[in-house]
Amino acid sequence: MRTLVVGLLLMLCAGCGTGDVSVEHDEDLQARLKELSSNGGSARFADLTGREWDAVYVFSEGVSAERVEREVGAPVLDDEFYYEAGNLLVFTRGGEVTSAVSVLPDLLVTGGKARWSTDARLEPQGTRTPAALRLVEPSG
Repeated sequence: MRTLVVGLLLMLCAGCGTGDVSVEHDEDLQARLKELSSNGGSARFADLTGREWDAVYVFSEGVSAERVEREVGAPVLDDEFYYEAGNLLVFTRGGEVTSAVSVLPDLLVTGGKARWSTDARLEPQGTRTPAALRLVEPSG
């Protein structure tokens, strides 16, 4: 059943990307985020991703392709909006988009901020588990 659901999600998202980068599902990152949420833990976001980047842009379901392009500086979505019930993560290195991934469900809380550095941490929001994971930049 899980394979069927993942296959359907991949087919659904087949048209999510544009240009050189297409939106893919990152099941490993998705599993790490779910585990962190379930445990009510915290971690440096970059340590969970398994990829090289210097900035990540985090969006939620319903974000417009126009806003994503405005924030990251390049087109990412083929459709007018991001329709998945999860977070869209757009990774950049040296100002260039290197990858775009979708992680389900929508666990990341950004407070309206889109761009995050490799120093950003994920912390549980509240005391309930599974918890939403709030992105926080260290001060200083």
